[in-house]
Amino acid sequence: MTEFDFLIIGSGPAGCVLANRLSANPNVKVGLIEAGPDKIHRHPLVRMPLAMVTFMAPALKFLGGHKFVDWFESEPEPGLQGRRLAMPRGLGTGGSTNINGQIFIRGQREDYDAWEQAGCEGWGFDGVLPYFRKLERFEILANPAEAKHLPEKLREIEPAFHGHDGPLNVAPLRSINPMGHVFLKAAQQAGLKLNADFNGAVQDGAGLYMFTQKSGQRVTAESAYLTPISNRPNLTILPNHRVTKIILDGKTAKGVELQGGRKIFAAEVILSAGTFVSPHLLQLSGVGDKGDLQQVGIEPRHHLPGVGRNLQDHLDVTIEFRAKTAAPYGISWRSLPRNIVHVADWFLRKRGLFASTTAEGGAFVIASLKETRPDIQLFFCSGVANTQNAKGFSGHGFLMHACELRPKSIGRMMAKSADPKQKPSIIYNFFRGQSTFESLREGIKLGRRIVAQPAFAPHLDKEVDPGPEVESDGAIDAFIRQTVGTLFHPVGTCKMGHDDQAVVDPRTLRVLGISGLRVVDASIMPNIVSGNTVAATYMLAEKAADLILMEGRITQPS
Repeated sequence: MTEFDFLIIGSGPAGCVLANRLSANPNVKVGLIEAGPDKIHRHPLVRMPLAMVTFMAPALKFLGGHKFVDWFESEPEPGLQGRRLAMPRGLGTGGSTNINGQIFIRGQREDYDAWEQAGCEGWGFDGVLPYFRKLERFEILANPAEAKHLPEKLREIEPAFHGHDGPLNVAPLRSINPMGHVFLKAAQQAGLKLNADFNGAVQDGAGLYMFTQKSGQRVTAESAYLTPISNRPNLTILPNHRVTKIILDGKTAKGVELQGGRKIFAAEVILSAGTFVSPHLLQLSGVGDKGDLQQVGIEPRHHLPGVGRNLQDHLDVTIEFRAKTAAPYGISWRSLPRNIVHVADWFLRKRGLFASTTAEGGAFVIASLKETRPDIQLFFCSGVANTQNAKGFSGHGFLMHACELRPKSIGRMMAKSADPKQKPSIIYNFFRGQSTFESLREGIKLGRRIVAQPAFAPHLDKEVDPGPEVESDGAIDAFIRQTVGTLFHPVGTCKMGHDDQAVVDPRTLRVLGISGLRVVDASIMPNIVSGNTVAATYMLAEKAADLILMEGRITQPS
């Protein structure tokens, strides 16, 4: 018995978008299955932007943020001296939008044009821009009063690149630490131009980030897309249900099997479970490389060698500086009165420290001589606490992250066995093959050069990590190898395209060779975009919804 026209697996940004757009047709029955709990956006830790540091910091586990995180771990990475990388993914309705840094960056025009040139018809920048506009309520346009605290030059937004009435609110921070303005001044002193709109015509330059926030609080995929329509009679949300495999009848998907044995049948199954879980479910169902599946005891049902291949992520290193003033956020006796004010400011006005993620400003720059467009993204953090370093709350200092936007490393993800409870094997292959240290090395040098400018002089005490003794290229490379991590932006394991590694058809997002089955999430990106990946994930789901609705199989309401 078919229970749903569409059964969506996973309620991260892609799943929430699809549930909203497909269920807008009352003639369609839509099911949304989520492994974690629902109504996550109501939790105080999720609503408070600064609380993102509690989700992954072991010392703050007692606050309960770990309940919204599903942890994955890489195999020992040969290029990182055998280090394993921890990779958190969001758990519950809203997915990773419940725990991310909320920075909204689309990437570069060339990213999407390259997708199209590689055979993904309609996925060039001109083809995806209407969907970026559709999803966005860009607050500087929708409510200019919310940007009056920004310098005039940082309000020069290009309306042609933005929407003003979409479901996802994108806004500047309501409270900017004085160190954010110090960073901007120093970046200009170092020769960078000011850029008010990283999502406009050009990406390069220094500026302040825009965030998925509204009124000083986090906006998640659930609060933007799911909560407003959760009472639709044709939409069924099934939280706390873990899918273990796709039910296949020959080369046709008929539904899914849940942990415990329950089966749910649907005319069409859409995998939106993310870059690790979507390909894992395909492999557990017998869809993948025949030899790889047989090796781990899974009966092959459909040979599709690209499943789990093409794994990509952004590489990131951090420079830490100690401050001699209390201007950066931190905990100390001299900042105690100000921090008490911050607590009151959050509860009364949703402003101040707790409305910030501390990563307030940044820049996009060309670091490598081999590049013609920005290959490094800088994040300036007006405090030294980050998601995996809770001890950084004490004292005063600041961080400069350098992120490589388009690493050359290509990894893979593979099921370890037929047991759905066992996490898959993941390896990124960083600094192997064509992957080099050059961009990150030059990014560190640039970050240091910015902090060495006169604007920072009243605040800078010293560089703590890697430290001034790490100066030669070889020493910097060694520091990178020892400390580099990812920005938790995995993509690509079910890439769309037409080559021998393709998994889905870019025209329909159907799994190649399987009827009634699609993949719609970050795993379908053929190459990673040059910036935080959540904006692109929202966009591709908006476009996917239109592709599905335009097929004509669905009866439109009268």
